[in-house]
Amino acid sequence: MIRLLILLAIVFGAIYLVRWFLTTPAETVAANIRKSLWLLLGLGLIVLAITGKLNIIFAFIGSAIPFIARHLPNVLRLLGLAKSIHANGKKTKHNNAAAPTQAMNRQNALRLLGLQDGASKEEIIEAHKRLMQKVHPDKGGSEELATQINHAKELLLKEHEH
Repeated sequence: MIRLLILLAIVFGAIYLVRWFLTTPAETVAANIRKSLWLLLGLGLIVLAITGKLNIIFAFIGSAIPFIARHLPNVLRLLGLAKSIHANGKKTKHNNAAAPTQAMNRQNALRLLGLQDGASKEEIIEAHKRLMQKVHPDKGGSEELATQINHAKELLLKEHEH
């Protein structure tokens, strides 16, 4: 009789899982499967450690993997490494930037901001604002290009004051 109850529970559980799988968005299914696999891995390591098949140190290391995987992006963000890693992985789409090895001069700054010689202070600020809205690192742009644009603006505004 108990075997029949277990079989019925397995059948109804399978039906429920198939229905859930068919009605749930793919992202949610993938996330839940990933969590379940991590849970099974952790439980497996705990069972191996309890039965003496696995050294307890390895069990702690294995159990820490989900915790580390979950909190690593936050730690990198707090340390400021996430932006630099993300920015280094992307290539800039803009070809109007001065080469990083070139020293920034007035002509490079004007070309970078898309301005003509004799541009007013307001035009410099507006060109800088327009470009930064496109290439800011927070919007997926290059940190290097944003730095060059800021440097070009500072150089032109300093020259405009004198």
